Amino acid sequence: MGKVRPHTIDAKEKFQAVDSLFEVVAKLKTKQEIVDFFLGLLTQSESLMMARRIQIARLLLQDKSYDEIKTKLKVGTQTVHATYLWLHKGDEKYTAWLKLKVLEGKSKNKIKTSQTYESLLDKYPYHRFIKNLFD
Repeated sequence: MGKVRPHTIDAKEKFQAVDSLFEVVAKLKTKQEIVDFFLGLLTQSESLMMARRIQIARLLLQDKSYDEIKTKLKVGTQTVHATYLWLHKGDEKYTAWLKLKVLEGKSKNKIKTSQTYESLLDKYPYHRFIKNLFD
């Protein structure tokens, strides 16, 4: 699917499309349903772009500099800045959700050394990356 040019779509149609997406997401009940839904819906590139923004936001919450983030994640200044603006636009929920994951992650540094996998999400690095976002 090609990129969508938002300015060419009627505002009512945009609202209906986005509302439909969030309606489906809101009905998902388990982490596995969420992972399956997004891995099935999004391309590898789209998943990675969303995941990178989460990583950028978490690094910003850890007071990392733009240069540190750009070097570590190989992203542009504009992406870091856009994520910064989203994170600090006044809604404390975003930082609360992301901080919770940052704090949990510090105590859960699990590394699998076995070659057996619980699911296909564990087998491939790309899928593990997506799965670990929800751990």
